Amino acid sequence: MTDPHIWVDNSTDLAINGTIAGWSNSRNNTVVNLLEFDEESRIEIIIYSILFVLSASGNVAVCVSLLRGRHRRSRIEEMILHLNIADLIVTFIMVPMEIFWRITMEWIAGDAACRIMMFFRAFGLYLSSMVLVCISIDRFTAIVYPLRVNVAQKRVKYMLRYAWICSFLSSVPQVSISKKI
Repeated sequence: MTDPHIWVDNSTDLAINGTIAGWSNSRNNTVVNLLEFDEESRIEIIIYSILFVLSASGNVAVCVSLLRGRHRRSRIEEMILHLNIADLIVTFIMVPMEIFWRITMEWIAGDAACRIMMFFRAFGLYLSSMVLVCISIDRFTAIVYPLRVNVAQKRVKYMLRYAWICSFLSSVPQVSISKKI
């Protein structure tokens, strides 16, 4: 956005870009600044910062414990490791991006960084969701077919590869859609 203002025609209670305004009935136009640092922004920064600290400390601890463990992890530990990686992507890319956006109220890193960050923002969320689906499918098959352990190990590897590939492919459109204006 080059202009963070929306011109509101109070007589019709409709903003020029389609946002409903609904303020006074006067016939004059009002400028509403949508991108200003206010009390709501401060609260969002504090909440995101708390979530960042909690998520970073918890996910790093889980990652260290999984990586220090046995060399051969169980299927569920392998999937939890991949889920943890997805959560770390969200924690260290998406949350700081939201905090800095709330502080600056504009994107100052350039077009290439915008596209890369939007890709990883979508990628982390897609990967997290798809790994959760893999865990669900694995738990379902473990209950329905408890004696097929060898098949299950191969299936988990394929499902995790598929989750990463699908997450990547689903996030690629963000590179062409997102741009700094």
